[in-house]
Parts: sequence; structure tokens; C-alpha cells
Amino acid sequence: MKFRWLKAVSWIMSGILLMGCGGESNENPKTEPIVEQEKEETAVSPTPEEESDTEEEKLEIELPEEEELAADYTSVDGLILEEGTRIAFVVKNTETGYWKAVKKGVDQAINDLNQTLGYTENDMIRCTFEGPKSEVGVDEQVNSLDAVLAENPAVLCLAAIDMESCAAQLESAQENGIPVIVLDSGVASSDLVYSVCATDNYAAGAEAARHLCEAVGNQGEVAVLSHLQMGETSQERIRGFEDEIKNNHPEVTIVEIDYEPSRQDEPTVQEQMRETLEQYPELKGYFCTNEVMGKAALAVLKDYEERNIQVVGFDLGSIQEDAIRKGTEAGVVCQNPYGMGYATVVAGVRAALDMENDAFIDAGFQWIDQNNLDLEENSRYLYE
Repeated sequence: MKFRWLKAVSWIMSGILLMGCGGESNENPKTEPIVEQEKEETAVSPTPEEESDTEEEKLEIELPEEEELAADYTSVDGLILEEGTRIAFVVKNTETGYWKAVKKGVDQAINDLNQTLGYTENDMIRCTFEGPKSEVGVDEQVNSLDAVLAENPAVLCLAAIDMESCAAQLESAQENGIPVIVLDSGVASSDLVYSVCATDNYAAGAEAARHLCEAVGNQGEVAVLSHLQMGETSQERIRGFEDEIKNNHPEVTIVEIDYEPSRQDEPTVQEQMRETLEQYPELKGYFCTNEVMGKAALAVLKDYEERNIQVVGFDLGSIQEDAIRKGTEAGVVCQNPYGMGYATVVAGVRAALDMENDAFIDAGFQWIDQNNLDLEENSRYLYE
């Protein structure tokens, strides 16, 4: 499903790449008081003295089934952008280990582009990376999108908190010839998107279900603690989790799904979780759909240690890593945020150059537990 761009003939003839940043707005329930957006810009390549350190930090970029994709999203070779091109990222959050790892991949791709093309100082390709401090900040993200689009970037890379919230901004991007690459989480208006670079969240949810069922002995009651209900990632992970249990684990029952509140007057995830634990004294396991939910669950379960409730999480920050080592978390399904960030930049550059892109670029995932946590090949899945 390649996006058909409406471009002015004069724009095509001149080959000018639009530069800037983008933004969005939508009618959504009020979340929390508006907080200042975190905005960072990437452009600077390392000096020769710094190159050795950069090489040590650079992880190998791998994507599943790369040979089946129409393009190589692990390299910037052959991508020739004009000097001073600007790329904009608007993501769900800038605070968690997951999104910091995504940014590392983005930074590496921008750095590789500048080095490959020999761009320095004012000629450098630049990238802004911004988002709310919390993944419930729908209104903040919408305002950020509006501001970014007003700056007219060459390409917009978007991870939407609410899959319904971006229609007006995506239409604006189309009208102004700004290709949109979605990363991490899809949007309802998929026909306005050039490509999606994300985890196969349905398959990842099913993977989590298999491991949680194994941890609870394939019988008993389990519950889900999920991030925002209107996000595509939460919906797909839960759908995969539910289908796997329904189809293959008949003696396991999902008794409750609690969601991160979208408004301040709703119960917190901790309050919802404690209510669920009191209501279901025989509960044996929890599936947490992202890093923030995993942290919340582990904190609450410290007060219920005698119940030996098994936890399977999603995304691996330092708290989850420590819990796996101590045995208080069975394991986590880890995404590939560094590779996703890098591949999204490549897809965005290809879109800006009118090159062929795959409709869906699978960034991949990996199950991590005590048995494989320290394997070198899994280092790219560790977010901190």
C-alpha cells in the first residue's frame, strides 16, 4: 500500500526537499496538565578523535526476513539527500528506556548519512525528536504535531499515542507533500501513511501468552495491565495474547484487563491492580503490555510476594532486567528499538526521495529471560 503523493510539478522539477518539523490536533478526553515537550535535534557527526567511541556504541542493525524486503533499511548507502534537509520525529514519550533506545538508532542513522555524504556544519542533515513526557499526553502530542508540520519538514516520522487522533494532521501532511512514516504504533488513517516500521504486536502478544502460560503451569487465572486502550500497540498485543490463550491454553482464564487511565479522575493503574488482586485471590499471573506497566506491576506485587504471582512484561528497562535476574519476573518480550529508529530514518529518506518503500517493515522482537539475558546477540534488545 504505497502512498500516492500529490506534488506540484514545479516542486518535482526543482528537486527541492522541504525542510522543517510537523504537528497535530484532535478531540480527545483531557489527560493530564500540559507539560513542556521534549525536543532534541541531531546533526553533529563525531570528530576523528571521537569516532572510536562512536563505533563502540554502534550496534549492529538487524531486521527479520531482510531478504524479503524491497529495500535495505539497515544502511544509508545510496541515499543522497540535499544539504540541510530536516527530518521530524514526533513520538509517544521521550523518558523511557525504550524511546531513548529508539533515539539512539535515529541519531546513528542521521550521523551515518552526514558522514557518508560528507556534510558538515550548516550543510548537515538534521533531525528533531520530540514528544510528551508521558504516553497519556494525547493533547500534548497533538499540539506538537501541529507545530512540527508548520515548519514543513522533508518527512514526518510519527508514533501516535492514540490511533484515532492524527487524521487532520496526516491530511495536512499529504496536502503539503510531506511523506509520513509511522513507527511503533499505527494510525487509523493508514491510507495517508507511506510506510510503517514497527513490531508485529499481535505475534508479540501471543509470544507473551505462551510464556506466561508456561510460567503458571498452563492453568489458572491471569490478568493484563495495559497502557492506553486507544493505542494500536496495546490493542494488538492484547488481541494476540487473548487469541493464543483461547486457542491453545484452555485451562488458563483471563479474568481482568486493566488500562492506564486517560483522565486524571480515573483510578490509577496501581489502584486498579490492587482491586484486581483483592477480587481474584487465586490469580497466578500478569501480562504487562509495556515498560511503564511492567514497572508499576512489579512495584505493587512487592506487597503480595507470598502469592508468587508470575509476571511477563514487554520492553526491557533496568528495573525489568533486575527483576528477571532476581526471579521476580519470568521474562519480557523485547522489541528492537535501536533497529526500529534506524530503519525509520532510512524509510523516511527513501520516501522523501520518492524511492520504493515496503508498506510494513518488521523491526522484530525477542523473548528475554534468565537463560538468554546475557547473550551478546541479545544486547541490541536491552534498552538501558
